[in-house]
Amino acid sequence: MGKLASKLRIGEKIGFGFGLVGLLFLGVIWQYHSTLQQSLVDYQHLQDHFGAKKSHAQEIESSMLEARRVERDFIIHRDESLVVEVDRHVKDVIQRAEELGGIDQSAAQTATRITELTNIYHQQFLMIVDAWRMKGFDHNSGLQGAFRDTVHELESMAGHFKVGSLYLQLLQIRRSEKDLGLRYETQYRDKVLQLVDIFKMKLAGSELAQEVRAELLQEIETYRETFEVYAYGVLANQDVSGGKGPFRQAAHRLEALLNKHYVPDLEQNILQLRRREKDYLLRDDKGYVKMALQELERIRAQVDGSMISVQDKTMITHLMENYQRDFKALVEQNDRIDKITDEMKKAVSEIALLVEDNVVNANQMMNQMASNINTSSHARERLMLWIAAGAVLLGIFFAVTITLRIVHPLRRMAGLLDQLAYEEPVERMPFVHGSRDEVNAMAESVNTMADHKVRFIAWWKMSMEEADACERLEEAMMDVSAGSKTSSVEVQDAEKELLSAIINRRGLLSEQYREISRLNSGIAERAERLLEEHPRGESEVSINTIRHLAKSIRNILEMTTMPDSAKPVVS
Repeated sequence: MGKLASKLRIGEKIGFGFGLVGLLFLGVIWQYHSTLQQSLVDYQHLQDHFGAKKSHAQEIESSMLEARRVERDFIIHRDESLVVEVDRHVKDVIQRAEELGGIDQSAAQTATRITELTNIYHQQFLMIVDAWRMKGFDHNSGLQGAFRDTVHELESMAGHFKVGSLYLQLLQIRRSEKDLGLRYETQYRDKVLQLVDIFKMKLAGSELAQEVRAELLQEIETYRETFEVYAYGVLANQDVSGGKGPFRQAAHRLEALLNKHYVPDLEQNILQLRRREKDYLLRDDKGYVKMALQELERIRAQVDGSMISVQDKTMITHLMENYQRDFKALVEQNDRIDKITDEMKKAVSEIALLVEDNVVNANQMMNQMASNINTSSHARERLMLWIAAGAVLLGIFFAVTITLRIVHPLRRMAGLLDQLAYEEPVERMPFVHGSRDEVNAMAESVNTMADHKVRFIAWWKMSMEEADACERLEEAMMDVSAGSKTSSVEVQDAEKELLSAIINRRGLLSEQYREISRLNSGIAERAERLLEEHPRGESEVSINTIRHLAKSIRNILEMTTMPDSAKPVVS
């Protein structure tokens, strides 16, 4: 860390500190943005995934309900244009199911099943449409129109055999005829003639065929004419031969004609049959089908037991068989419609269950995922707070560290300068060679000043010692020359002291040479570095000159530096 800091200038350290703090806060901002973006992505996934599943399921349910509504309208109104509308809603359901299947694998399985059930529902609806088309969309079409036309024809034929009133009128005529033969009163003759007129009126208003009415009219006229002859004889107290005569044969012929066109209660039974038919169509109760078939059997038995012609019996029987066939076919179509409707209900119920399960599952997953998003958001929020707190602490740490690395060396340098001003400093400032730090450069300069002061003091002390030794040697030698009692030992001691001072001085000089050599090497290194940084132009010439001068100084120092072997030795 110290080497890295020594390679930076003070401004660079301050800028690095502010930049590092800025990067920390950019990291906090990035973490905040990342947290917010992740929450948005989670909620977007929630909306695109589970929200879309719920939305598509609800749209499927809505389209299916619309299809069911139109289906019920078709059953009520039996309008074929509604079939196209059901087709459109079914296509909407299938399209929504395809969109649902594109979300995930589970939704794809659900969508596949919904599509299958929807196609089943559609096919069954078309089968119901075909059944209704066969049954008849109204009372004039299909099977309804067929057996209705048949029964109308049967009712029309029943009108041809509606002679019960005429037969009753004939019986009343014969009764009054007998009364006349028993009582011989005019009122009975008049009553017979009156009843004959009423018979003719009923005959004219009947639904019998024209030729039958003509034949009956002819016979009733014959009866009237012959009866008047008979009545005249009775009222004249003539022999009436037991009430027999041509009029009686005419009455028998009338009765025979009426019997040939009379089926008792035929019209009433046909109306009863229509009642049971309409009860079934209205209430859809199978009990009325059984009743209608019983009425048919009753009519068939009455026709078979009647005295009508074989041709008429065959025609009526054929019409009843057609009616029974068409009515049973209609009942079968209703059964088919009921069965298909039940199958449709099952398919729709399963679709509704699938949609409901899909919606419930989507709601549960949405709630769970929303809870997970909230939990993870709170966790990211706490992490972001810790990161912000860590960024603040790291910013403070880096600011304090950079400040201390600037302030502590300056404070120590101030102490060293105080020592340098008033005393001989012993300690030195730590510094790194080749550093770009201004404080480090100042430390190197202060150390150099301290070293210079130490060398100067050492040189001064040695010079003083050498001067004192020279003075003592000179005094000793003058004493010896003056015949003083100073011994030669003192002279030798003075010489040794002088020689020691000279050796010490030379040693100091050698140290100075080495220091000069070191400084010169530093100059050469700086020149080499500058040459690498500025390889072109006038700077290159000046730097090369400095480098050559440094080499020359080194060579001179190498030549002038005294080797250790050449130093004088004190004996």
